[in-house]
Amino acid sequence: MKRNIYISYIHEDSNNFKFKIMDRFKGRKYKLSDEETDSTIRSEEDLLKIAKKISHMDVTVVLLSRNTLKSDLAQIEIEYSLNNPYSKTTKGIIGVVIPDKGNDYSYIMKKGHKSIWRADKNKLPTLMSYNILNEVEVENKNNINYDSFISIYRWEDFINDFNNCIDIAYEKANESLNKYIITK
Repeated sequence: MKRNIYISYIHEDSNNFKFKIMDRFKGRKYKLSDEETDSTIRSEEDLLKIAKKISHMDVTVVLLSRNTLKSDLAQIEIEYSLNNPYSKTTKGIIGVVIPDKGNDYSYIMKKGHKSIWRADKNKLPTLMSYNILNEVEVENKNNINYDSFISIYRWEDFINDFNNCIDIAYEKANESLNKYIITK
């Protein structure tokens, strides 16, 4: 089933990646971060617009770049995906790390055990970091798809397994939420 997707991104860093997702995976309903809103939200009206957009989506994809890591907007969009005043359901959330020049992910990720790429929790937006490696009972150690409520992928890994990543995020939010300690 094709899920509705909210794409959280910082225009100057991730605009091309947003279009690559939308062009490659047509036939879905997308809503996007407001390109007119910079990383500082100014009014209650701005916040309500964001909450309404996210309330109708199934999965939020946060395109992580250097500027996203400093953004208040990304934190707010993650918050509304976890707890939205217009929706009673928690949305599935995926973090997708956008590579720097030279296909470099080292500004936020490192290759670890079993050559699995992991994001540095200390560099992620706060709510995102709290919802990583947060299984109630550790069943999925080293399974990036299930060991965290919010999975973080490198761009290539996400784009090559897009439908599976989206479906897993949706399933965690709608069928397996009780398997995670969720911080909202």
